[in-house]
Amino acid sequence: MATSLLALLDDIATLLDDVSVMTKIAAKKTAGVLGDDLALNAQQVSGVSAERELPVVWAVAKGSLWN
Repeated sequence: MATSLLALLDDIATLLDDVSVMTKIAAKKTAGVLGDDLALNAQQVSGVSAERELPVVWAVAKGSLWN
């Protein structure tokens, strides 16, 4: 009975390790998307005329739709 309990705990530890690896990969893939949104939402492009800002916003929107 003790060996089956240890085997169960080992399986749980293996699953938790797999989940942590998958979470790390997902965080890397979404970091670029969040960075794009933060740059637009935090108004980091202040002082730029609308003629220069709107093409950038349009390019980000097209890229988001394409993905």
